[in-house]
Amino acid sequence: MDALYARVAPRVLAYVRMRMGPSLRARMDSRDILQATLLKSFEHFGEFQGAGKPALMAWLARIAEREILDRADYHQRARRSAERETPLDGEDALAARVTSVLSRMIRDERAEKLAEAMAGLSDAHREIILLRKFQELPFREIAARLDKSEDACRMLLARALSALTLRLAGKTP
Repeated sequence: MDALYARVAPRVLAYVRMRMGPSLRARMDSRDILQATLLKSFEHFGEFQGAGKPALMAWLARIAEREILDRADYHQRARRSAERETPLDGEDALAARVTSVLSRMIRDERAEKLAEAMAGLSDAHREIILLRKFQELPFREIAARLDKSEDACRMLLARALSALTLRLAGKTP
């Protein structure tokens, strides 16, 4: 299980970062959602009914999506003040043990740049990228979800990836 989670965690974390809105990202770290997602998946792994990495990624994405919605709903309902929130003691020491500060900064900067670029895309472009590249769904399933033909989904993905590439290069389409 450790090896499996080590392989999928970066992809799930990227998915979480793409799905979290800016207001939720300001209140909590995306790694908190990743941790909750992996914990819930571990607790309910017996319920997983797929085969292969794409099915696993889709299942983990659904768990992450529910976790994000739950956290957003909690913060929206409570309308909590940031001044009332207190950081956990030793959080920095724990992060330092997990990874070096420099590599964490580089990873966070890249993830933030990707998240900003994704946020600038249209809803349709963002959705097709998440479904195909993060959840690894086949075009047949994407077409059914989006109520489009498989060829239309392929073209939409091509346009979405082009738009994302331009945004990452600093040239907004």
